[in-house]
This record gives sequence, structure tokens and C-alpha cells, in this order.
Amino acid sequence: MTEQIQALEEDLGAALFERTRRGLRPTPAGRCLLDYAQRLLALADEARAAVADAAGQVAGRLAIGGLETLCATRLPPLLAAFGREYPAVELQLGSAGSGPLRAAVIAGELDVGFVFGEAAGDAALCRQVVAREPLVVIVPAGHRLAKRRALMPGDLAGETFLATEPGCVYRRMFDEAFPAAAAGRPRLAGSFGSLAAVRAMVEAGAGCALLPKLAAEGRFAALPWRGPESSVAVTMLWRRQGLPPPPLRLFLDAARAGLAEAMPADARLPRAAPCR
Repeated sequence: MTEQIQALEEDLGAALFERTRRGLRPTPAGRCLLDYAQRLLALADEARAAVADAAGQVAGRLAIGGLETLCATRLPPLLAAFGREYPAVELQLGSAGSGPLRAAVIAGELDVGFVFGEAAGDAALCRQVVAREPLVVIVPAGHRLAKRRALMPGDLAGETFLATEPGCVYRRMFDEAFPAAAAGRPRLAGSFGSLAAVRAMVEAGAGCALLPKLAAEGRFAALPWRGPESSVAVTMLWRRQGLPPPPLRLFLDAARAGLAEAMPADARLPRAAPCR
């Protein structure tokens, strides 16, 4: 490998790596070459997929990422249906937080990412809200509000709430539902590193929490939320490019249709024009 790198450096007339105490790291020229190499590899994959498409065969590889909650609920049926229709397309599914998912899509490590919330604009990304997921307030079994048909902000004044850590999408849902300066804001009693921990704390009677309905599985009561925003967007992200390769284009279409059909009727969205 060292000889190959040296030969490449001689051919290009520039050093691609420099030695440090921790090993090798790319030089500015090396990072520049890496960018072109990644684009060439992506172009090669696109060419193979286009040729297969022209021959009537859809083949290739798609790396899909999503929030853990979506990976455990909405995405598996979508990927299973797509795999049955296009068996020659290799599908990979992984979970991460919203920030890492966005970064992975921009870097080309993921073809598509799925997050909650209407993702902020980025020139490198296309994004589309494909559905909306209803929000619920989960309260301990036996709580004074457990028998209510739905909850409004005024119902929760003085209640103890639990949430995930600052920066997490689920924490943003709480902060947006209950602005810090709002009168009657529930008391935030604790921040936790995972949604599973929040659910467990509610089950134990430590407080209430605001979650997407699909994440509200446990031994507690889940009540529809009737706040200013009663649902959260499910947003699909993919990297901006010319014409997406056939497998990606077909998957985007399948996700638009499949996720909308999987949502409750009142959470479905009209079909939007795709970003090219």
C-alpha cells in the first residue's frame, strides 16, 4: 500500500499524507483528492445503476438511515416492500441522531435519511416532509389525567415533565410545546440520554412526557396532545445532485407513498414535488 501511495504522489506531484504522532493524516492535497475519489466512486455506482436500468434491471446499493424510533417502526415495512419489488437492490439500514444523519447524507455515507421535524435548509440537501406523526402526552397509570380523552397546554400547569437532553429532537418538541417564558409551563424535572429512559421513568411514576405516538409503547396512558402543534413532521433527506440514480429515485418515490399510507389518516400530506 505504501508503494502505491508513493507512486500516486509521484504521478500527481504532491504529498497526499503527512506523518504525525498519531499516524498519517491527509494533507490539503490529499483531502482534495479524496473528494474527487468519492465523487468518482459515486459516479461509477450511478453508471452501473443506469446501465442496469436501461437493460430493464434495477440494481445497486442504498444506505438508509433514520432516528432509532423510525428505524424500529415505520422504516422496516417500507424497506421490506421495496426489497420485494427490487430484489437486486441491496438495502442497508442504520440509526443515528438527527445531526449525524444530516452529516452522513451530505458526506455521501448515506443515500437517504429520515428525521423528525422540518429540517433546516442546507444547500447540499434536498428535503421533503413525507408525513406527520401525532404527538401524545404519556402519563403514569393512575395519574389524575390518565382518563382524559386528550390534553391541552392548560391541563398540564404544575405537572412534572421528563425529557431527553438538550439538542435532542424530542427535547425540542417539549421546548416548542412549552416555551420557557410561558405561564403555566410544566416543571421539567429531569433530562435523560435516551427515549427508553424517559419512558421507564414515566412508567415508574416520576412524571409525564411529550412523544410521537409511535414511540409511546409502555405501561402508561398515552393521551392525544392538543397543543399549538399536535404533530411532528417526518422529513426525508437526500443529497442534492443532478438526476438521482434509478435505485434512489425509485426508493424516494416508494417512501413518499409508503410512509404516507402508514400514517394515520389525519397525518397524511398531499404529494409534494420532488427535489431534483
